[in-house]
Amino acid sequence: MRTSVTLDESLVRELRDLSGEKTKTAAVEAAVKEQIRRAKLNKLAGLLGRIDVDEEAIKRARRRDLERVEWLTGIGAKKRGRRH
Repeated sequence: MRTSVTLDESLVRELRDLSGEKTKTAAVEAAVKEQIRRAKLNKLAGLLGRIDVDEEAIKRARRRDLERVEWLTGIGAKKRGRRH
């Protein structure tokens, strides 16, 4: 999508230099994406303390995930003296 905006040339140049992007367009797009990411993180941070979290359910899910990874990689079978 083409959009026309007026930006301070020195800011765009500095943004391009700091971001390592090769073009102005890429630098501005990267900056916009970063701003969106930060805004979403800030919004999420604002929810902290407002959401009830079941810590035990999280621990159980992590254990199941670890067991699944161990089984898939064969680590679990080796621990039990078996191979798949």
